[in-house]
Amino acid sequence: MKQDGIERLEAKTAAKAIVGKLQSDFNLSKIVAQTFFEQMQMHFENFYDQKKETGQLTYLAVSMGSPAGRRIEECERVPVRLTLNTSDDFVALRVGLARLRQARIVRMTEEAYDQGALLTHEDLACLLCSSLATIKRDVKELRAQDVHVPTRGQIKDIGKGVSHKTQIVNDYLAGYTYSEIERRRRHSIGSIRRYCQDFVRVVRLHHKELNRADIRRALGLSERLIQEYVTLYQGVEPGNERLQLLLADPNAATAEAATIKRGGLLT
Repeated sequence: MKQDGIERLEAKTAAKAIVGKLQSDFNLSKIVAQTFFEQMQMHFENFYDQKKETGQLTYLAVSMGSPAGRRIEECERVPVRLTLNTSDDFVALRVGLARLRQARIVRMTEEAYDQGALLTHEDLACLLCSSLATIKRDVKELRAQDVHVPTRGQIKDIGKGVSHKTQIVNDYLAGYTYSEIERRRRHSIGSIRRYCQDFVRVVRLHHKELNRADIRRALGLSERLIQEYVTLYQGVEPGNERLQLLLADPNAATAEAATIKRGGLLT
């Protein structure tokens, strides 16, 4: 798709519409309106746990608890909320339709997984209006790049993997820039920052000795992701510069900075 076509599609998103209204209502420049929107979005997510509904759909998927080898019609099925369209898609679309399709495969399979369900290749073919052969090729290519794609066949055959959110935070801690991670993982810089912020929140609450269930209720993250973040943190050297940088940012709830000292977290 041509660049101007992508830009027209991007302009139709709810975020772009809100930024446009902020510009006109308050006579702001585009960059100031965008910054104001992102700040308010973060505050709403932090304090009101607002869920994004635009671009989402409800889909009936096979429960994760259904045994392998059982016919689909014999399996328990549960409704899951999947995000068909998000701002991250425009990052992928600038590369091409195949990259967009793969980004959606990664996102929707992990969303289903976090809600206790597993999508099949047939589900993905239906959701993305693609052939089964295309989906299988995309999944194979993603896994060859060490990208987590938790489909029913993969999870039941070889077990769990690490989510793309944890991979992205790990990339940042390893020294990659946001722009490098954007190209490497097919996610927007805004999403990358948000994953890093969630990682820091999990670490802080972990050091306050909250369990996974309490952290899940506080942050709205899945217990699987919380455990992955804790495990990642425990495996990072305390002197890691990127970790120090993340933990030195002010705590959104207390406005106090955090630092690492002798392997412990102080707030």
